[in-house]
Formats: sequence, structure tokens, C-alpha cells
Amino acid sequence: MESESALLCGLDPSQREAAKCLEGTLCLQAGAGSGKTSTVSARIALGLAKGVWDPSRTLAIAFSTRAAEALKERLSALGAPETVKATTFHSLALAQLHRLWSLLALSPFPSLLDESGSVSLFRRIFPGEAGAFFSALKWAKSSLVGPSELEAAAARSSFRLPPGFKEAWEAYERAKRAAGAIDFGDIFILLLRILEESSEAGRMVSGAFRSVTVDEYQDVSPAQHAVLKFWTRQADSVCVVGDCAQTIYSFTGSSGWFLSHAEGDFPGPYREICLSCNYRSGREVIRCANGILALSPEKYSLLRAATKARGRVEKRRFKDFPSLALFACSLAKARDPSKSFAILARTRKDLAEVASRLSSEAVPFGPPGPEAEGKVVLSTLHAAKGLEWDEVVLILGTERGGEEEEERRVLYVGATRAREKLFILFLSSPSNLSRFLPFNPPKSC
Repeated sequence: MESESALLCGLDPSQREAAKCLEGTLCLQAGAGSGKTSTVSARIALGLAKGVWDPSRTLAIAFSTRAAEALKERLSALGAPETVKATTFHSLALAQLHRLWSLLALSPFPSLLDESGSVSLFRRIFPGEAGAFFSALKWAKSSLVGPSELEAAAARSSFRLPPGFKEAWEAYERAKRAAGAIDFGDIFILLLRILEESSEAGRMVSGAFRSVTVDEYQDVSPAQHAVLKFWTRQADSVCVVGDCAQTIYSFTGSSGWFLSHAEGDFPGPYREICLSCNYRSGREVIRCANGILALSPEKYSLLRAATKARGRVEKRRFKDFPSLALFACSLAKARDPSKSFAILARTRKDLAEVASRLSSEAVPFGPPGPEAEGKVVLSTLHAAKGLEWDEVVLILGTERGGEEEEERRVLYVGATRAREKLFILFLSSPSNLSRFLPFNPPKSC
């Protein structure tokens, strides 16, 4: 593996300090574009190079399979052994559930329903409400809420239960059991049940890892947090990485509370380091993003510009969505082919209308991914999290109902995807995300 000086080369002082923090708990508050992946990769590689960590007992948890693969590639490039495990919460939990199920001689392992399978099952029970019921199911299971606790739990949160969900859920569970199946939410619930009831299983799982890193910790759910506590029981080093300003999955039960209250959850000593220097975006883009957060009562940390590039932000109001979609298409047609270009919207419905317009104009487009090279990328704001493009068009049309602060954070995530140019197109409506736009952003960069 590379030397310490080589691994730390290129990191700024805060990143370097975080990378060298190898014992106890590190809470890394990493703002958008602040180089968290480079920092985390260097930290893991440094712990291995110094012999502080055993590679076979080192775990890195990413939010998505794509992010886990990217982290594996980074670590490999830094010389980390292949025995270091980089995975997602769901993948690791499912693998452990499989293993414990067979070791404890339980019944044959049930089949696993994917999301479409769960929706189809709901649709057979209560046609027309399947989507809303499935969303409520994800929220309840991620929140470790059972049918008897639904009303009380929903009253404490911003989640709105669809009418008839409790009865639909009970019917869904009966049908699922009859089919010998489990769903994704059951993975954590069943694993927790086994770990809590079997001391042997608890010892096996809690002794597997001594150094654990968790990315996107602001979006961890109560179920994931409970399992993580088992995974880190014998850990000497835990690093949780995230940004409360980018908490955008509350509707699935996730909560930024675990990031902001990480002290005491894992081994001491506890350190908190903030990465606020943005290396991604031009100064005007950062000013706009900071302005979105500036009036929030949550007092989020603001970004500082690391580049002298000015960048560009343009906001345009439209009287109706067809006019907005037409302008978005004109921007796409006039784009610089050497620059990456994305159109982001709050809902798939808005994206579909833009896609229809692009098709009629023969503008090539596609979803995020390698196949999108040279094309206009179309993505929801949630799917765009963790990605970036040279030029970004934000479409603020149809808004999904949600908690007020979460809606602000969704807009912030969208704005911080842009490197050079940010176009914000919105309708003349007080109910869409444009209500959070800073028309006179604070000059904090």
C-alpha cells in the first residue's frame, strides 16, 4: 500500500485531520461537494497501511450499490486488500440473515419479494391504492413500527397514512406468509429478531468487524441503525459520514437525527469534524445553494467555495408547464456537447412530459449511468443524489407532498448537483419548491 504522505497528499487540512482519526468514533459532517469520498477512502487506506485495522474485519457501508462499487474502486486504487468489505445495508443484512437462518436450522429460507412484487401483492388485495400502501409499508417497517403502533407513530411524524392502510397491511402480511415470502423491509426486522433472541447469533455478528464506516448517515432508518448497533458492538473505530442538509428520505423512515446525535452510540473517544469547503461548484451556484438553506430554522452549515470559478445561476418563471418544458428542451438542444447536462425534476410525471418534448425534437436522452454519455440525463431529484453534472436544469413543477424542511433540502440537493451552470425553471405557484428560492442570496462564499 502507499505511504501515509502519499495517501494524504491532496487533502485539505480538515480532510487530512479526518483521515488521520483512526480510533473511537468520528462524526464527519461533510457538505455537498466537500470531497468526502476522497477523505473516507484515504482514511480507510491509512488505517490499513498503518496496520491499525485488519482488512478482513474492515467494513464500509454505502447508500447504494453504485456508491459501494465506486468506493471499492477507490480503495483498490489506493492498494487496499480485496478482503475489505464495501457493501450496502441491505446486501450485508440479507447475507447475514441467509447465513444465520441456515446455521440456526430454521425453516427453508423464504423467497424475497422485490418492490414490484410487493406492489403487485397490494394491488391484488386493494386495487387502486397499491402505490400509497407500499410507501406506507416501507415507512412503517423502516421505522420499526407495527400495525398496533401505526396511528401513534404517524402522529409523531410528518408521514400521512393512507386510509385503510392498517387493514390492507394485515391482509398483505397474510398473503405474503401464504406465499412463503418476505419483503425488503422484513430483512432488518427478521435479522434483529434473531440477533436479539440468540446470543450465539449476536456474538457472531458483533465480532465480525472492528472498523466500520457508514456513508450517507443522514438517511439511515431506525431499522438500519438498530442493526448497525449490533455490527459495531466490538468495533474499535466507527466513522459516520453525512450532511443533515441532504436528508431527503424521511418518507421512507430515514432520519438525520442519528447523525446529529451520534455521540454515545459508538466507541469513544468521540470526534466531530466538519468539511464545508465545496470543490464542485462555481461561486454563484454555491451562493444559491446557501441561500436555499439560509432562512431555515434548522441552521444548517453553509458551504465555502474552494474554486475561483464564478459559475452561473439563472432563474425563470413560467405561466404553465408546457412553456417550461419547451424552454428546458431549448436549453438541452443548445447545450455544449463537451459538457455533461442533466434535467432534474421533483416527480416522474414532470420528467415524462419533458421526455416527450425531447423525443419530438430528436434530442437524445437517458437515465443516469454510463449509457448516458453524450446524452441529456433525465432524473428525479432523489435519484440524482450523489451525482453531479457541468450543467443542471432544475424543474420545479409538480411537488410531492412532504414535510416542509424536507422539501427545502430536496431543492438544496438539486442545486448542489451543478458544477458550472444552474438553470432553475419554475411555475408561478406558491406551493412548489420555488418558495425556497433565494432571489437575493447571501454573499457567504
